[in-house]
Amino acid sequence: MTYREGNDGGEEESSTQDGKAPGSKRRAAAAPVVTAGFTPQRHPALTMRFGDRTFDTVYLYYGDHFPESRPRGIAEGWGFAIELPAVLDMLDAVAAGQVKAADAREALLEGVAQLYGPLRCFEDEDEDDQLAFCRARGGCPLCQGERKGWFDALLDSADREWARFTAPEEYPFTAGQNGIHETTCSVVARHNPATYARPTGPTYVEALRRYAHSVDPHSGRSDFDGDQNYPRMHSMTTEEAHQWISKNTGPKGGRNYKRCARCGPAV
Repeated sequence: MTYREGNDGGEEESSTQDGKAPGSKRRAAAAPVVTAGFTPQRHPALTMRFGDRTFDTVYLYYGDHFPESRPRGIAEGWGFAIELPAVLDMLDAVAAGQVKAADAREALLEGVAQLYGPLRCFEDEDEDDQLAFCRARGGCPLCQGERKGWFDALLDSADREWARFTAPEEYPFTAGQNGIHETTCSVVARHNPATYARPTGPTYVEALRRYAHSVDPHSGRSDFDGDQNYPRMHSMTTEEAHQWISKNTGPKGGRNYKRCARCGPAV
């Protein structure tokens, strides 16, 4: 591990007007620049640059300890540790006026944010913290990963089902989890949303977040926050209804479904 310090034009001579001797140095303020990555040995590490002061290959560690005495969100550093020599050098730089304490704090949290996805920190968050982090950062690995594909597929299916449900003259029968109904049946209406439109723009982003941060990948991906907003029941033509009944009838004629007692579908 090395710490580099060089002069790249970030210094200037002070005048006697600021109370310092002629020729003394003053560092120009600069926002910290942080790059997080992994060493060849796969250790998480940061490079943090504050003007002309650079800290290279500062090792971070994650997941060994989550101190109960200092709980906070993982995005705020909980579960992370940093090598002590780097901390001491940063404190020395702060004391010398080379680095602002607020900038050091900002740099460390930026490093955490950059490593949050690669280290899969979200797997250790509860749903509320995951969602808060996602909204604060404008996205997260859950929303931008495979669950986005799941959500888009759900919307494609919802588009198709809504088009069928709203055309009962063409699709007069509807199948639910346990039985078959007429599409105009009140039971079907109760289980489908009153209105539906595919979300777009900011509405899509928020719907995706709600889905990605609440869906249970082990339950057929059908249980999530807001699932009542999407049509799920499958409306069918008469021919498709006959095929559905045949598929759900046992080899000895036993039914593996129920006919709705309310609407009594004649199919």
